[in-house]
Amino acid sequence: MLCPKCHNRIVKGSSFCHICGEPIPQQKVEKTILSRVKQKEEIKKEKSKKRKYVAIIFFLLIVIAVMVGIYLFLNMNEPSYSSDNIVSQQVEKALHIDKDKVTLEIGESTTIKANLKCTYTVQDASICKINQEGTITALAAGKTKIFCISESGKKETVKVTVNKKEETIDEEDFVFPHSDTELLTEEDLQGKDQQQLQMGINEIYARHHCTFKTEEVKNYFEAKKWYSGDENLTSDSMNEHMSEYFNEVELKNISFIQAHR
Repeated sequence: MLCPKCHNRIVKGSSFCHICGEPIPQQKVEKTILSRVKQKEEIKKEKSKKRKYVAIIFFLLIVIAVMVGIYLFLNMNEPSYSSDNIVSQQVEKALHIDKDKVTLEIGESTTIKANLKCTYTVQDASICKINQEGTITALAAGKTKIFCISESGKKETVKVTVNKKEETIDEEDFVFPHSDTELLTEEDLQGKDQQQLQMGINEIYARHHCTFKTEEVKNYFEAKKWYSGDENLTSDSMNEHMSEYFNEVELKNISFIQAHR
């Protein structure tokens, strides 16, 4: 602080100059003090504003960095939606075929339908054939299977039976001509010996392409025009799953004949 008269330095807050004795107005001292205090306060305010701006900018940078990080994380873990990937991610439905058994006569055709795209193969191509639209054509008498395989490897089987074309029944060729469609009676069995009764039972099996071990029985049925044997079918194998081969009338007639032997 300087004396206003001699301009020598004086002690801050002095009421007179100790060199020239000039009184120092207290107002000037107070003003000087106040101005310096105000100046310091303004400097503090400026510094405080700067700190606030720096803090806001720093906060915004953190928010932006977090948002960028989240965006990158989501995009890195998001699955690819190319056409190939979509197909591979799809869960294929169960494979269903509208028919599990087909019975045809030689020359006849029918079509099976699947709920999924399939390829078809036939176990015995000499008995029937099938195209990739699912149309089956009967070629020869016998039994075989068709395999339906989906693109993912799911597999279903269709059993195919091919019969010779029905011809007018010569009742003399049968022991019991209608044992597959009509229940036998006591009257039907009258006059039949044990051998005829056994042949009556065998006859029901022969209608379903059963083959026989006994040479006599084998020759008997091979002489019949209506008969066609399947080497994979024997009476033993058919007896294990009788309900799969015989209808209700045939099952009752087999039991009825056996009870009278």
